[in-house]
Amino acid sequence: MNKSEQGFTLVEILVAVSISSILLVTIYGVFTTMSNAKIRVETEGEGYHQARVIFDRIGREIRSSYVDPKVQETRMQGGIDDQGIPYLALATTAGTPRQGGTSGVVLVRYELRQDADEASEKPSLFRSETPELAEGESPTTYRMARGIEALRVRFLHDGEWRDEWPPETGFGPPQAVEVTLSLVIDETSVPFRSAFEVPDIGAN
Repeated sequence: MNKSEQGFTLVEILVAVSISSILLVTIYGVFTTMSNAKIRVETEGEGYHQARVIFDRIGREIRSSYVDPKVQETRMQGGIDDQGIPYLALATTAGTPRQGGTSGVVLVRYELRQDADEASEKPSLFRSETPELAEGESPTTYRMARGIEALRVRFLHDGEWRDEWPPETGFGPPQAVEVTLSLVIDETSVPFRSAFEVPDIGAN
């Protein structure tokens, strides 16, 4: 038989199959790594965007906070309430146009608690807003963000950070408010922290 008419030997076929398999596995590994990296970057981006939106909202309201010494409801408060829920409550002129929109001073409260409508073990950040400083008004409450692992609020007064505010009766607003949020991003707890100056309106 002419040598040119001979086919591939079994060994040659096995070698070719082995090389092809190695190449395919390598290519698959590269694409899998790139895909996982893309998902991780997108997840982290969503988490950072969520934190930025929350801090933008809270910061705007703190910088527009309002205290009337004659109206107890306008006092800034925060820390841990009687039910063990972290919260921040304040009166502000930076309300949202929800429920038809309002103007003037509104009462806002942020709190971290379990969502009765969610099966997740992680609590959610809720925001409630009383349309106006008027009796009989019902607050509008909505879930602002899911997957928040922790919320901590601290208050600056005379160079000292306090975990509760007000520390005693008669105090007006603090000098600054520090908010720390721990978001779960890609199964990892990532803390975000920012401090906001409280306007000096001379109400003590």
